[in-house]
Amino acid sequence: MATVRAYIRIIRANKNNKPTNVRFRLRDGRDFQLFHSSELEVLPDRWDDKQQKIKARCVIDEVERQIFDTAVNDRKALIKNIYLDKGKSLTSELLKIEIEKVLDPEKHEDKSKKLTLFQFIDKFIENTPNRRDKKTGRALCDRIIQHYQSSKKHLMGFAVSVKKKDFEFAEINQSFYDKFVAYLQSIPLTLNGVGKHIKILKTFLNDANTQGYNNTSQHKRFYVFSEDVDSIYLTETELQQLKDVDFSENQKLERVRDWFLLLAWTGCRFSDLEKVSKTDIKDGFITFRQQKTNTKVTIPLHPVVIEILEKYNFDLPKTITNAKFNINIKEVCKIAKINSSETMTRTVGGKLTTEKFEKWQRVSSHTGRRSFCTNMYKRGLPTLMIMSISGHKTEGAFLKYIKIKQDEHAGMMKKAWEGMYK
Repeated sequence: MATVRAYIRIIRANKNNKPTNVRFRLRDGRDFQLFHSSELEVLPDRWDDKQQKIKARCVIDEVERQIFDTAVNDRKALIKNIYLDKGKSLTSELLKIEIEKVLDPEKHEDKSKKLTLFQFIDKFIENTPNRRDKKTGRALCDRIIQHYQSSKKHLMGFAVSVKKKDFEFAEINQSFYDKFVAYLQSIPLTLNGVGKHIKILKTFLNDANTQGYNNTSQHKRFYVFSEDVDSIYLTETELQQLKDVDFSENQKLERVRDWFLLLAWTGCRFSDLEKVSKTDIKDGFITFRQQKTNTKVTIPLHPVVIEILEKYNFDLPKTITNAKFNINIKEVCKIAKINSSETMTRTVGGKLTTEKFEKWQRVSSHTGRRSFCTNMYKRGLPTLMIMSISGHKTEGAFLKYIKIKQDEHAGMMKKAWEGMYK
């Protein structure tokens, strides 16, 4: 009976305990054995040779342990299945190729058939559920797939506008870029909206380069537009105003209001908070790993958060989809009279425009996270302290969340001066 064993080579020269590759040996009787050196790596002092996994008493993040041990077991199962299919005609060299076919099927595809841009995009989107985020190793979320599909829709609309059904990769040049940008502006999209679709187009084309379908590189010079937008946040006074409204006769809006207050006093993303369970709340803190960045955060429970959790017996209020939430939170804020006059200056359709609106019209789930960062900043809390709660990894990314107006900055400085120059 064929058996597969995982092991590592202990090299005496490895005094610094550097990561080493996990190897696999397949045996079937005394006379037949194959070897495979994998890309999986482990520190020698963490490896349990008898159990063929990370040592039980090794201090390591449990998610990292589970991912590694599962990868080792999956590789053993894969090797055995390949052997059961190919039999003793299999060699170590052929085993390597068969493993690559499973792990990286695109690398071994026959590319003799030429794909057009839309054919490749269809293939790219179809394979997206099997892709992994480069930073977290997790499967890409459905929202990213929706962004890809949206960009494809605009590309197809552009094709119709220039009386084409599809494009060859050789046609994706500077002229294509200029016309596509002009088309997106004519819809009209904001500058950030145009930039988002150019960025996704470059993602498609870069992957086509990697897979050998696209031999051109002009797209690498395509500029991705972006601009800072005057996004809103709710002040602590407005959050209290929201909290004081009686929604007891409308449970749906009451849950939406409570959910928003949780976002505004924890700094969580909507996608993270909806996954927090009762077991993540302990000893006055919420601890979880962020979906987007895989960053572990520990958040102290603000008095408002404690009040809401007690209201729901420490189970988070029942949630709805982000899209429905964004519609309902506007109604909640309108009822709460979050209606100060605001202006937003941004580029729409290639032209600088200034819009006036009442504040409730621009509130969304992300306003909660932005409100937390801004209000804590106004309170004078150190930037690094707030970042440790919000999970921002760079100060530059964090500061984009700080939406303080010029007069508020001036007021903060005046208050600081009063303490400095008595």
